[in-house]
Amino acid sequence: MAAVKNLIFDLGNVLYDIDFKKMNIAFASIGIEGFDQFFTLNKSHQLFLDVEMGFVNEQEFYDGVRTLSNLPLSNKQIKFGWNALLVGFRKKSIEWIKENHAKYNTFLYSNTNQIHHDHFIAEFQNTIANYPFVSLFKTPYFSHEMGMRKPDPASFIYIIEKEGLMAGETLFIDDNEPNIIAAASVGLQVLHLKEGMTVEKDIASYL
Repeated sequence: MAAVKNLIFDLGNVLYDIDFKKMNIAFASIGIEGFDQFFTLNKSHQLFLDVEMGFVNEQEFYDGVRTLSNLPLSNKQIKFGWNALLVGFRKKSIEWIKENHAKYNTFLYSNTNQIHHDHFIAEFQNTIANYPFVSLFKTPYFSHEMGMRKPDPASFIYIIEKEGLMAGETLFIDDNEPNIIAAASVGLQVLHLKEGMTVEKDIASYL
């Protein structure tokens, strides 16, 4: 196996804790019971796939949630429920990236959307560090800016080709098995960061 020269990190439950249960509870509190019928880690209504690929804007997303729920919710209420997914950064994992920044070409690839993006970008500078979150990476890739999302193998090929990477020299770290399978299918080395594992504890044996 080739030595690792490049790292591609997922965000959710790799560098930043997310909690679908908290989101479901928050939506239930504003009247949308069973929100997981619309959006889960691996199964989503088309509205949520579209917002993660930038095909609908913020206002169209809010309108779509009102249509799905058949409730006259305000944008603020929907944003409250939607952002309840976001728990917070894993500070030790961020420190690992900062400390090893010079050793590897480091990238981010996250399935996200403009609403969540705006929240965690501001959160990082308000609570973690006085430098921009994206400065930790040579290039950050966000699904809503790319127009594609994991686990589409084409999205990994896009990053590999755009950055001129050798897939076999690149380690992809993600918590979601379908994403890991897709990454491996295009030749990337992979680390499936399962529950209880962390970047700072578990990455060394893959490098």
